[in-house]
Amino acid sequence: MTDFMDTPTVTLAGARRAIDAAVAHAAALGVAIVVTVVDAAGHVKASARMDGAPLFSVEISRKKAWTAAAADASTAAMWQDVEGSAVLLHGVQPAVEDFLAIGGGTPLRSSEVVAGAVGVSGATAEQDQEIADAGAAALSG
Repeated sequence: MTDFMDTPTVTLAGARRAIDAAVAHAAALGVAIVVTVVDAAGHVKASARMDGAPLFSVEISRKKAWTAAAADASTAAMWQDVEGSAVLLHGVQPAVEDFLAIGGGTPLRSSEVVAGAVGVSGATAEQDQEIADAGAAALSG
């Protein structure tokens, strides 16, 4: 038995592929977004802001990606849990600085282990989630 484990994490090339797929999907929808890819530890691997995307979406996309990686769940699914619970909505969300359970975050998995996440902001929560899912789908793992 070892005291250490090998943890998969998204590569820069993978992050770029996810970003390219997300940007292409956003362009097809006619929306301008920011997309951020984080590694397994939640640190930014790569990010892109489409022309016309809101500046505040830079931080929102990062937080959505961090949340998806930390929880190994889409932020859209997490919102369904949070919105019905005062404890989660008013307790967890403000207590955990980077936690943001609004649609637009999708975990990246390698062999069923979290290897990072894609976060998207700039459109509606539903569109952000669709775009994040498209970015994640561009990677094989």
